[in-house]
Amino acid sequence: MNRNQAKRLGELMIAEARRAHRSIKSPGHPRPYYVSYLVRDEESWDIKARYGSLSHDDYRRRRPCYCDVRVGSYKYDQMQDGGLEDSNRDDESYAYCFLPFGNDKEGTQHALWRLAETRYRESAEAHSSRKANELTYLDRNRQYLSYEKRTKTSDVQYSTFPAVDTDYWRSFVEKSSALVRKFPSIKNSSVRFGVTRQTKVFASTEGSVQIQNKSFWSLECYLWLLAKSGDAFPWTINYFVTDPAELPDARTFHKEIRDTIALLEKLSTAKPMRAYAGPVLLDPMPAGLLIHEALGHRLEGNRMLSAGEGQTFRDSMNEPVIPDFLTIVDEPCASEFDGQSLVGHYAFDDEGTPAKDVTLIKNGVLKSFLTSRAPIGKKHKSNGHSRNESYERPISRMAVTRVIPEDGLTDDELKAALIEEIKQQGLPYGIRIMRASGGETTTEAYDFQAFLGEINLAAKVYPDGREEWIRGVDFVGTPLNATRGIVAAGERVEVDNAYCGAESGWVPVSTISPALLVAHLELQAKSDQPFTQFAYPMPWE
Repeated sequence: MNRNQAKRLGELMIAEARRAHRSIKSPGHPRPYYVSYLVRDEESWDIKARYGSLSHDDYRRRRPCYCDVRVGSYKYDQMQDGGLEDSNRDDESYAYCFLPFGNDKEGTQHALWRLAETRYRESAEAHSSRKANELTYLDRNRQYLSYEKRTKTSDVQYSTFPAVDTDYWRSFVEKSSALVRKFPSIKNSSVRFGVTRQTKVFASTEGSVQIQNKSFWSLECYLWLLAKSGDAFPWTINYFVTDPAELPDARTFHKEIRDTIALLEKLSTAKPMRAYAGPVLLDPMPAGLLIHEALGHRLEGNRMLSAGEGQTFRDSMNEPVIPDFLTIVDEPCASEFDGQSLVGHYAFDDEGTPAKDVTLIKNGVLKSFLTSRAPIGKKHKSNGHSRNESYERPISRMAVTRVIPEDGLTDDELKAALIEEIKQQGLPYGIRIMRASGGETTTEAYDFQAFLGEINLAAKVYPDGREEWIRGVDFVGTPLNATRGIVAAGERVEVDNAYCGAESGWVPVSTISPALLVAHLELQAKSDQPFTQFAYPMPWE
């Protein structure tokens, strides 16, 4: 989709939104007061090879559309619980959320009409349900508006997409995946290249029309080593960027594959561990994961509107929540950091609100939440953090989360601080976590307030400074104990680009964090089941 096509689509979308706003009516039910469309026109390439042969070579074009039809008024509409439960594939509207992407104007008009018609009926039903629910249950958020009214913003930010050389990348993944044949301990492997070109067009009855475009590039090598003990060691080398110039060349990537396999073979001989509680030093990326899971999701404003959420920090505004040598900001306006592109960057969020950098925690004191246009206070103003993947209702989400240390320590000083903490607690060793691949957290009130990080590489650190690799554990904890137990931070920071999943789908996020020393963190055994060795060798063994 080029610039002119995007502008024509935006004009069509705002015309249809206004027609829906003006024309939709059903006797006995409230009329729409607001209608918006958010279209993502996407082209994607997915090329994958296994042991030297292409196994997947796919090009896809699609155009998912999110349509918001709000009935009633800005003061009171159909939304309940911050919209967290308003993304259900069983809803009829899901069947109509993918628009045609051909050049026929009437086909697109029909698709927009069908989606808005269905969304209206679902909204009217939800409005009645909310009123009925209030006969039994008190709505503590009734004092707030349902939706923040915004002035119109028209903006076109369109840049030419970099070319995609599919022949080059087919050859790249074939040769890179063939390299793994030299290592028979790797029983499963693949190399995958992907790129998505996305043009995002937003239009609403408030008069806003916004166009943004971006491409996301990824390169990964999956490795699965099976040790003689039957323990499996999965590992993914991963690059996720918005600038293809940041992807490695073949020589660099092949060296990383060989080095990673050597690391896995060494790790497979490490002693297993089942449990631990004590001081833990997290390198920058695992530390960023801890902040993301323990704090980030609990600072999402829409969760403050849901009676089913734990709302850990709802009553903590202007109170200390973490040590005073840490500040946490979320900066969606930042497109790069130290020469690295940030996938969480955007100019407008998915409700059409201009992105705004926000200080969440200043010197340990809670100052703000990530907010959407769903008010969490009487003087609410969205800071542009509402996001979704495709058909889901946008809710407040992290974008570019940055942990800023004050007077951070060097790597040697952090290790010395860990050793001192080990001695003070009278423990035989502490733990250093060098790599963690993902995590999860529970924020609901009915469940435990906890989080988990999946450890790939960790070591015992003894009082004499000696390190010994361990395997078989993940780190776990409760948010308040873990974050308030941070006793030191490093000066060196790293960028982690990834996807984050929540009620509004999977969205790209960036985390920038230093290493963190936590006085007390727990490790628990992984749930992995040992494998029986294969019955006969691979062909090249």
